[in-house]
Amino acid sequence: MAFCYAEGIGSLKWGSSSDKLKLNHMGVLLQAFYWDCPKLENKEFEWWNFVKEKVKELSGAGFTALWLPPACKAANGVSMGYDPYDFYDLGNIDQKGSVKTWFGSKNALEALIAEAHAYNMQVYADMVLNHTSGADAEEVNEYDGKKRWTKYDVGSGKFTRDWTCYHPSCLKDGMTKILKACLICVTAILLFIVRWQNMHDG
Repeated sequence: MAFCYAEGIGSLKWGSSSDKLKLNHMGVLLQAFYWDCPKLENKEFEWWNFVKEKVKELSGAGFTALWLPPACKAANGVSMGYDPYDFYDLGNIDQKGSVKTWFGSKNALEALIAEAHAYNMQVYADMVLNHTSGADAEEVNEYDGKKRWTKYDVGSGKFTRDWTCYHPSCLKDGMTKILKACLICVTAILLFIVRWQNMHDG
C-alpha cells in the first residue's frame, strides 16, 4: 500500500537515562491518500475498506492518526473530492453518477472510523469549505445581471445554494445564507483549534 507521508505532531525530548529519543505527547499522522489513489491501487469506490484493512498494521507501526481525503459527494463521480457538490452526501445518495463517492460508501467510512478508534487512532477529515462545483442550473445573479452556474438542488436537501451564496451577491437578500456558509467555516476552524489544544493539554 503506497500512502503519501506521515507528519509528527508534538515535541521531542531526549531521555536522561538513555540515548533513545523519547516522545512527549507525540503523535504521528498518516496522510491516508494521494492523488488518484483509488485508481492507482485498483480500489475505486472501495478506498475506505482498503484503509480499514490496514488500520491494525498502521497502529502497530506507531501511527496514531489518519488524515482522510474529502469525504462528501463531488461534482464528478470519479474525483478526489476537491470539487464538492453535496456536503451532506458521504456516499449514501444516488447523484452525480453514483451512490458511493470515489472512496466508498457512508457505511464503509463509518466502519473505517470505528476501526481506527478501536485502535486509539484519531481521524482527521480533509475538508473543502471555500468553494463548490457541479451546480445543477444556471441563474442570473441579480447583483450584476450575469448568468452563472450557482443553483444547487442537492440530494441531501441540506445547504441548498443559489446566487445569493456566491460573490458577487446582494447582501440584503443573501445575508442569511452567506452567514451560514461563514459559520460552517468558522465552526470547522474552532473545532480544529479545540482538538489541537486538547491533544497538547492531555
